[in-house]
Amino acid sequence: MAGLNRAYINDVDNLIASTPLDAVLNRFGQPLAEHSSGEHRMTCPFNESCAETSYGQLTVNLDDPARLIFCHSCRIRGNLLTLLHGLEYHRPPQGGRLRGDEFKAAVATLRLIASQGTSESATAPTPSSPAEHDAADTASPPMNIPLRRHPKEAARKIEDLYADLISDHAEMSPNAASYFRERPWLTPEVCKEWGVGYLPRNGRSLLRGWIVYTQRNQRGDVVSYSGRDPNYDEKSAKWIRDGLPEGKKPNKHRYVSGYQRGLELYGQQSVRLEQERIRRSLQTLGLIVVEGANDVIRLDGLDVAAVGLCSNRATDEQILKIVRFSREAAQSRVVLLPDCDREGEEGFRELLWQLNEAQLDVRLGWSSAMFDRAFAGRQPEQITAEEWSEKLLPSLEQTR
Repeated sequence: MAGLNRAYINDVDNLIASTPLDAVLNRFGQPLAEHSSGEHRMTCPFNESCAETSYGQLTVNLDDPARLIFCHSCRIRGNLLTLLHGLEYHRPPQGGRLRGDEFKAAVATLRLIASQGTSESATAPTPSSPAEHDAADTASPPMNIPLRRHPKEAARKIEDLYADLISDHAEMSPNAASYFRERPWLTPEVCKEWGVGYLPRNGRSLLRGWIVYTQRNQRGDVVSYSGRDPNYDEKSAKWIRDGLPEGKKPNKHRYVSGYQRGLELYGQQSVRLEQERIRRSLQTLGLIVVEGANDVIRLDGLDVAAVGLCSNRATDEQILKIVRFSREAAQSRVVLLPDCDREGEEGFRELLWQLNEAQLDVRLGWSSAMFDRAFAGRQPEQITAEEWSEKLLPSLEQTR
């Protein structure tokens, strides 16, 4: 490569070979690789139109040290650096190959990923003692940069994307409108408060045509956006009918590239946790921990103080925040409300152990087996006001 000496190239080759693909995928909020075979298949990040074709899967060769990639639709080829470029910019390199400044920028980002390790993992390491939590609390943690002062102009331009979101069902796609009608508690007022809505297909983001959620840090700054595919249920049903083909499972959620969701808790804003009704919930029940954004919003409508992982497994950073929030505002009390399915309960079983090791007062609020299996297969966003007041709340109050 012109302008780059052989020693530098050899160093980059070693960097690529030593950096796990999962570390790169985690950095950009992508599903982790399936290591049961020699290749990983994923949605092409270079061309949005690839996902609309039957050949839109990009494959990554896991056995090759360079992690060679190939898209069966747009025919893009390259290595782990090329994939990283696509995940960050959602376009192919100029001329089809990484060169010059694009190459150097990709190398710099890969070095950062390699030096930090996996900031969020499918199986978060377990802190060995509460003292380790306290020590880590005093360290300078990694952080997501607020979009308004992001170094990239493209990121700064979408800081106010929430203003473009619509909550009028008549202006949405049919599936998006159905999504909101099935969740009547997502009223226009609630959507405006939380920065939730449908982004029209002519919107100014790759999340156009998706249901969008605003992601904020503890100070309330917008740090990113996430999308929920309104067509996911149809795609998932087709995937099941097709026999669950490996590598073709549709993605339900999409995150803006570069956002490290494992550093945040949905609903963590200080101004929200300081509201009188939320403070009463924290003092009475403790901090409720759930999986998704909808779960948080639904429980908030019931005046319940909840925060979400945006996953079924917690990262070390999220655990530290849960420990800190619960100690500061909830008398060290936490209630876990996982999705009542196998994946949700397995992930929260590990979290239950980790929070107990931090010497918190942790309770399981429900499960697929509790309450005579009345909530098996249910999610917190599906709790009715009557179920909360007549079943769940009395049960939690009895254990306090």
